[in-house]
Amino acid sequence: MDLQFYDFESGLEQGFKTLIVNSGIEIRTADDVDEGELPDECLTLQVDAGGVNSNEHLNSEGVYDNYTGELTIVIKSNRVSGDRASTDSSIRNRHSQIVAIARKTLEEIDNATISANWPNLHAPTKIKPTGTDRENDKLSKMTTLSYELQFRIT
Repeated sequence: MDLQFYDFESGLEQGFKTLIVNSGIEIRTADDVDEGELPDECLTLQVDAGGVNSNEHLNSEGVYDNYTGELTIVIKSNRVSGDRASTDSSIRNRHSQIVAIARKTLEEIDNATISANWPNLHAPTKIKPTGTDRENDKLSKMTTLSYELQFRIT
């Protein structure tokens, strides 16, 4: 069996990256090490695979094909006077807008979205929010969105 089959994190991260880039936000994943320094306003994403899902399934080759994991999204931005205006007048500042876009993008994943963004081996089957952590200091804002993830291998 091809080694790509077992590279869960990269396959899932690439799909999430494509999905979020299409929503208009610059993003980096754990594999994007050669792309230079992160911009002042950015979103980073990481998938960590867990164990076999409790509703385990074996494919025809006897390999587990349903897993759990965690998805972590970190949104960072500089803190400036007036907290840089949002392009959406109903949202207070740009940082809050990026957080809202990331949440909305993940909440609206459907079968068509999965087919378009995860066409290869790995695809999410469940994305459940588990919490938000916010940090602020004089220079920057950071919001971490955490999700419980279930995914399958096709």
